[in-house]
Amino acid sequence: MDENRSRTQYIGTFIFVCAVVLFSSWIEQSFLFAFVWGGILSITTYPLYRRLVGRGMGNRMAAGLIAAGIFALLAVPMIAMVVRAGMDLPSLLAWGRGALHDGIPVSPQVADIPRIGPRLSVLWSRYLSDPEELRHWTGVASRMFATGDGRALPHRVMDMTETFVIATLSVYFYLAASHALVSDIRAVGRRFLGERTGDVMRNTVGAVRGTVAGLVLVGLGQGVLVGIGYFIAGTPHPALLTLLTAVVSIIPFCGPILLCATTLMTFAANGVTQAVIVAALGTIAYGAGDHFVRPKLISGSTSIPFLAVLTAILGGLHMFGLLGLFMGPTVIAVALSLWRTAAAEEQAR
Repeated sequence: MDENRSRTQYIGTFIFVCAVVLFSSWIEQSFLFAFVWGGILSITTYPLYRRLVGRGMGNRMAAGLIAAGIFALLAVPMIAMVVRAGMDLPSLLAWGRGALHDGIPVSPQVADIPRIGPRLSVLWSRYLSDPEELRHWTGVASRMFATGDGRALPHRVMDMTETFVIATLSVYFYLAASHALVSDIRAVGRRFLGERTGDVMRNTVGAVRGTVAGLVLVGLGQGVLVGIGYFIAGTPHPALLTLLTAVVSIIPFCGPILLCATTLMTFAANGVTQAVIVAALGTIAYGAGDHFVRPKLISGSTSIPFLAVLTAILGGLHMFGLLGLFMGPTVIAVALSLWRTAAAEEQAR
C-alpha cells in the first residue's frame, strides 16, 4: 500500500512539475530567447565579475557595471552604423535617382580585366547602363522586398530591440544572484544527473565561452583588419563597410562573400591596385582566422572535434537564427560529455 502511494505521489509530482514548467514557458515565450542571450552573456563575463568582486566591489555594483558595459559595447556600434548610414543616405538616394534616370556607366577598369573584360563590359552595358533594364530589375527587387520581409522589417527591429534590452537586464540579475544560482543548478543537476553534473557544467561553460571567443572576437578582429584595407584602398563608405564587415564576419563563411562584393566595389571605384589591397588583407584575415584561430578557440575549450562544432554552429543557425550560433555547440558539448562519461563509467566496471 505504501509503495503504491509513493509511486502515485512520484507520478503526480512529475506531472505537476512538467505542467508548471510548460505553463511558465508559455507565459514567458516572448522573452525566452532574451533570457538565453542573457545566460550566454553572463557565462562569458562571469570571470570578470568574479575578479571585480574579489577586488572589493559589491555584487550589485559589479553586475551593473558589466551589464552597462555590454549595453555600450553592443549598442554603440549599431547606433554608429545607423547614424553613418543616415549620413550617407542622401548621397546614395541621389546616386540611385541618377542611375535610374541615366543608367550606370561602364567603369573604365572593367575593360582592362584580361580576357573577360570586354565580355563584362557588354553585360554591364546591357543590364546596368540601360535605364529601362535597370528600372525593370529594381522594380522586381522592390516588389519582392515589399511582399516579403520588407513589411515585417519594423516589427523585427522592435523585437530585436526588446530582446536586447531584456537580455542586458538579465545579465545584471543573473550575475547579482550568481552564487545562489550556481548552487541551485548544481543541486538540481545532481538530483537528475548525479556525478555527471560537474562535467556537464564544465563543458557547457567551455562551449559558450569558446564559441563567443571564436565567433564574436575573431569576427570583430577580421572586420577591423579588412576595414584597414578599406581605408587604405579608398573604398567608398569605409567606416560603414567596416562595421558591416565586423558584424557579418561573426557568421562563418559570410565574411568572404561580403569581401568579394567590397573588392569589386573597390575595383570599380579605384582600380586594380586598390582592389588587390582589400583582397590581400581580407584573404589574410579570413584565412588565418577561419582556419587556425577560430578552430583552436572553439574546439580547444571543450575537446570537441572542429567538424562537430562547425556543423553544430551551422545547424543551430539554421534552426534558431543567431542564437543558434551558441546553442548548437553548447548542446553538442553536453551530448558528448554525457556520452564520454557514460563510456568511462562502463569501461571502469
